[in-house]
Amino acid sequence: METVLGSVKLMLFVYALAAVISLIMAWTIKYIFVAIRAQKNRADARKAAKAATPPTPSDARPQRTA
Repeated sequence: METVLGSVKLMLFVYALAAVISLIMAWTIKYIFVAIRAQKNRADARKAAKAATPPTPSDARPQRTA
């Protein structure tokens, strides 16, 4: 009976350890996708801000004369 109880304890420990590792990996993947989405939103905002500002004379190309 003692060996059966030890096996059950080991099984529960391994199951709990697998559950903890699984949750940690799921949170890690979730935060990676959150970071990617935040980076995309920052890039879109930067692109929109750049498109909204009129070009300054230093940004404009010099005009060619024929």
